Amino acid sequence: MKEALLLTMYIVSIYAFLLMAMASGASPPVPDKPEDGASGVGPRPLADLARLAEQGRLEGVTVEYWVGGGLPPPFYRSDQFRLLTFENRDIFEFARPYHDPATKREGLVEKFQLAAQPSDVRRLAKLILDTGVFERHFPEEKDPGLADALTTEVVVMIGGREFKRRYFTGSPKPLEPLRAEVERLVQKLVASGKREILYQGKPIALPQEPARGNASGAETTPDTVPRSELAEEVGRRIDRRLSTKERVVLWLRVSETDPARAAAGDVKRVLEKKPGLVFSTQTVAGAAPVPSEIPGGHVHMLVYAFEPHPDIVLFVGEMNDRLYVSERDAGKDPLAPASRTNWILYAR
Repeated sequence: MKEALLLTMYIVSIYAFLLMAMASGASPPVPDKPEDGASGVGPRPLADLARLAEQGRLEGVTVEYWVGGGLPPPFYRSDQFRLLTFENRDIFEFARPYHDPATKREGLVEKFQLAAQPSDVRRLAKLILDTGVFERHFPEEKDPGLADALTTEVVVMIGGREFKRRYFTGSPKPLEPLRAEVERLVQKLVASGKREILYQGKPIALPQEPARGNASGAETTPDTVPRSELAEEVGRRIDRRLSTKERVVLWLRVSETDPARAAAGDVKRVLEKKPGLVFSTQTVAGAAPVPSEIPGGHVHMLVYAFEPHPDIVLFVGEMNDRLYVSERDAGKDPLAPASRTNWILYAR
């Protein structure tokens, strides 16, 4: 009897609330949309990520980190890094648009693939968990409505279901360790992975395309030195450049790991003593809007400037848990992932 009375009172109170909401012109409340999944449905993929972090095997899970946007094609950026299973192997894959100046063919994709080690799988899964990608929300998830915004997405696919976080104004600062790890793996892929140029999904050979390697087109063979001699050896290699040029501008780019930062400090102390060597500084600033392909439309510009513009990029990072330094020509875009290196130096 008591239970029936309580149920009746509950139904009457809900009905009265709905009548009041309709009378005031307000809509009745609706439940909050669930936060996760492509359609906002389903639990967070934490259990599967925890398994990856423990076992180091994908077993059907795919992880993707994508950065895209900017100017309209052909200058649109679309850097896709994936961890997936291919031909019964766990692999890393990095793909980006490729522009062929020789043929001016559109729609080309440059792709790199490399076998993934269980330690790499564990590290990446642990970073997704530790940075709280699927447990926290950040201001960068709010869409500012800019057509040219560079968007970052973190995606996990499990059994055909997609779990996604999208950041419209750059990767949030708490996710910096994850972004740095992806950058490290991309450097590893570009330096050591199998490279293909694809057109409509099929590999093609471009005419007169030099082999991936140093500036002369030869494959780059890494050298190894003791960790204690790494900075001095880098200095000797820069000396060889300075012997042929009165002035060399260098941008020192460093991976966000403690060993890389320490090594970069050693390298910089050696290089600062070199007459004729100038360090380049990167700045980011807004620029005037430019017309888009939409009639009457425009895109807002972000300019990544270097002062002075570097001749070479020196990157200090880690690969296969080994410290290394690589040098490449800066070209017009020092920020572009390296497709050719002049030399690679490992520390043991």
